[in-house]
Amino acid sequence: MSRFKTLTQLYSCGIAAALGVGATGQVAAQIEEVVVTAQKRAQGINDLGITVNAFAGETLRDLGILSAEDIATYTPGLSVNAAGATGVPVYTIRGVGFQDLTTSSSSTVGIYFDEVAIPYTVMSRGALFDIQRVEVLKGPQGDLYGRNTTAGQINYISNKPTDQFEAGILGSYGRFQELNVEGHVSGPLTEGVQGRFAFRTVQSGEGWQKSLTRPGDTLGEKDVMAVRGQLNFDLNQDASLLISASYGDDRSDNMAQTAYDGRDIGIEEFSVPYNGLDQYRLPTGSNFGETPPWYSTGDNRRADWTNEWTSPLNGETVSLRPERDNQRYGIYGKLEWNLDWATLTSITSYDEFERSETNDVDGTHLSIQENINITDLSVFSQELRLSGESNKMFWIAGLYYSEDEVDEFYNFFMQDALFGDGAAAWGLPLPFASNPIYRLHTKYKQETESAAAFGRVEYQLTDRVRLTLGARYTEEKRDWAGCTFDAGDGSLASFWNAQFGSTLQPGDCGTLNDIAGSPTNISSVAGTPRVNEAFQVFETDISTEKWMWRAGLDYAFSGDLLGYATISTGFKSGGFNGNNSNTTAQLQPYKPEELTAYELGLKSTLLDGNMQLNIAGFFYDYEDKQESERSITPVGAIGGLGNVPKSEITGLEFDLQWTPVSGLVIAAGASWLETEIKRWDAVVDGTFDFATGQVSEVITVDASGQELPQAPELSYNILATYEWSVGNGLVASISGDMNYTDDMPDPVRPQNSVESYTLYNARLGLGNAAGDWRALLWSRNLTDEYYYPAAFGGVNGGFARSVGMPRTYGVSLEYNF
Repeated sequence: MSRFKTLTQLYSCGIAAALGVGATGQVAAQIEEVVVTAQKRAQGINDLGITVNAFAGETLRDLGILSAEDIATYTPGLSVNAAGATGVPVYTIRGVGFQDLTTSSSSTVGIYFDEVAIPYTVMSRGALFDIQRVEVLKGPQGDLYGRNTTAGQINYISNKPTDQFEAGILGSYGRFQELNVEGHVSGPLTEGVQGRFAFRTVQSGEGWQKSLTRPGDTLGEKDVMAVRGQLNFDLNQDASLLISASYGDDRSDNMAQTAYDGRDIGIEEFSVPYNGLDQYRLPTGSNFGETPPWYSTGDNRRADWTNEWTSPLNGETVSLRPERDNQRYGIYGKLEWNLDWATLTSITSYDEFERSETNDVDGTHLSIQENINITDLSVFSQELRLSGESNKMFWIAGLYYSEDEVDEFYNFFMQDALFGDGAAAWGLPLPFASNPIYRLHTKYKQETESAAAFGRVEYQLTDRVRLTLGARYTEEKRDWAGCTFDAGDGSLASFWNAQFGSTLQPGDCGTLNDIAGSPTNISSVAGTPRVNEAFQVFETDISTEKWMWRAGLDYAFSGDLLGYATISTGFKSGGFNGNNSNTTAQLQPYKPEELTAYELGLKSTLLDGNMQLNIAGFFYDYEDKQESERSITPVGAIGGLGNVPKSEITGLEFDLQWTPVSGLVIAAGASWLETEIKRWDAVVDGTFDFATGQVSEVITVDASGQELPQAPELSYNILATYEWSVGNGLVASISGDMNYTDDMPDPVRPQNSVESYTLYNARLGLGNAAGDWRALLWSRNLTDEYYYPAAFGGVNGGFARSVGMPRTYGVSLEYNF
């Protein structure tokens, strides 16, 4: 049975079930429409001619949604790999995503908190708390929102200060000794001034991952704290000012990856010149011809990592235990002023993010690929807009400006890797075996400045027909300066000196200039006194100027049925590779990507308001999709970034909410995707000629006709909740859901493919009818499914997976004053 047929059957079953309900049974309650601000004004979600999935704050608490990854579980078409190998989350909507795990890259999915863009996904990790609503907008949002929203965006809207006193506290305790406490207090402070304070803390005393080689050693403890304070000033009857300040601190363990045997998915050997997996062994020769003991499949908890490394050159000892010490500070101000003829809105924001964290990429106890990232990141943004409406027209016009800076230093450890002491054991020829590289330091700074002007007009052509036209003009510039340095132990300097006769010293810049035509290209200066000039900090910049636009037509067949058609465009500016930069060619910028989206949709309210059924079909014309591929360097084919010239995406989505009888709510959603790469010769390997200092061979794979990565053909979820009175003013509830994600093959790297998985969750609750208090028993991943949202091949050999959490369970207590 085809997956499209499966989706059609799911859709048909939902309709049939709805229409098959007769007059018998209890009287069902009508579905309450969610009000969203997806288009920068309050509107009912069913009145919008766009696809939006929205979660109210109460729903977030009911489902135990604490992160973006949890939101993706209940949003077909959205995937989030929040536990990536480097601690940088990767977001994908409808197959549009950027599989880059470096700090400096921007996501194709816009992340917004209270209308402020979070341009780097590493800043999006952290505690979700005191949230009024989450909105997931699908498709390009290029007219009203900038900052690279090719795929769509996620809007987080916090609860605001209230005119009346309210307070609440929510606590939960679960498996692995995890204690989660969230609370808020809100109300008037003086006349015309309201305040709100909220917090959340997460602590766990037991790690959930177990070391394969060190019994008793665990990883996964949590230590998270976040607070937010808000003041709202009623300046007069026409103007208000909201000031918000927030702070977050995260000192948790990072997740270890899980190494696995590539033969599980049909990979018989590594790329030439590596030996086959049957000869995978330690440098000492142990495990020769055997399956290494650090492979784990089928157990969510078994993994491995490196706790400590000692340099064989100078005896320095460094802690490599995967953990983080991250802080985020933010201040935000929003002014709204009613000018009679229009409303003026000003939003000003400044955020700082300080990051110090260690990640083990290879998933073994060996030092094959470990990173220590130390990052200082700052973002300033200002938006100024005017909006107004009449009987037939709504309009909005605005200006946007932002500037941000990423300053990052990271340690890269690789003693047991192919290019370290593992070279001979892996069958890698000289010069690697005679001049091993143990450690690298990478330092770079990226500065981005973005400015935009935007506008939109919605005009009611007739009582039934509404036309929407919008456009945005953006200018963006990125400046880059970076180099990979010898880490002070002399191993990288010795490697280069042995190859080219240079006289680099410990701590010198070790990024090799291999750009053809450059006066300091290694081939031009090798063998001369100027040879050291071939190793230099690489500095460059890129600029982008782009128009984006949107056109939409809505048709109200009746008060309960809305049809819409849209054409929209989106783009994501180019950027730079934040990986270790062994050569300057590796740091050449990748190009901007562009997407044109065509969408048709229906939003229907059925059965006297007891059912809401929405369906949408879309086609994406995708040009120059930004994607990871190999970069050919003197130390092999390592992580690089490039563009897929041409690809297409076709899809169908539906979501259903239904209350067949009083107290029972059924919700379902599904996404079907057909993605196809039309043209891409992906770089997978190659050869660097040390004699000429140039790449002499590039091996590519024709990926035409293959699917895009991280784009499951089918994903769906089904949720049922039943609530009933048990007497004495008490209300009981039971809830369960199923969430399915299809397999995700990788077009050129089979080791990055992901198998399908199904997750089940359940909840049992009891509270009073007034909603003052409630107790909840819950379990997530009820069947203890082994699954992994992402997988990859390490640049230094080996395969690893980011494995999902095992079954968890616990109890929650909530009290509202």
